[in-house]
Amino acid sequence: MRSVLIVSAFLLGFAATAQAQTAAPAKPTSATAVAATSDEPIPRTERAKARQDCVSENVALSGDDLRAAMRLCMQAKFPGVRLYAQDGVTRDGKPTAVAARTACKDEVDARKLEGPERVAALTACFNAKRPDLAQRSECRKDARAKGLDGADLRKAVDACAREVKG
Repeated sequence: MRSVLIVSAFLLGFAATAQAQTAAPAKPTSATAVAATSDEPIPRTERAKARQDCVSENVALSGDDLRAAMRLCMQAKFPGVRLYAQDGVTRDGKPTAVAARTACKDEVDARKLEGPERVAALTACFNAKRPDLAQRSECRKDARAKGLDGADLRKAVDACAREVKG
């Protein structure tokens, strides 16, 4: 009996994955079409609604299957808009943090530095490649020094980063 339930759940999950991958993309609404053609980011409320729709379409999935189906669904709802980082580059054209760290590690390894010099070189390299993340890190250190944590920490870091940005 258990094996029948397990097999049927597996087949149902597989069928839902196949359906999610072959589902026709939703026709964009007029607001979506405007957002897709402009360089402005998609409003949060519109993205949140699209995300809820995609979750409800893929309710039977979880883990990597859900992640892949959500990516396909969201990209279908906003065609022509780059929603996710790809090939080590963010939507904004900056290197991702992982790509920047890897490049810095390779540069520092080529110079054969060790100990404190290596750490200093890695930090300087990363700060040069992603100054926005370096600034957020400094804001986070300052907020933690003030004893903030949780939601207060996030608010303080966001406010500090916005203040410095412009």
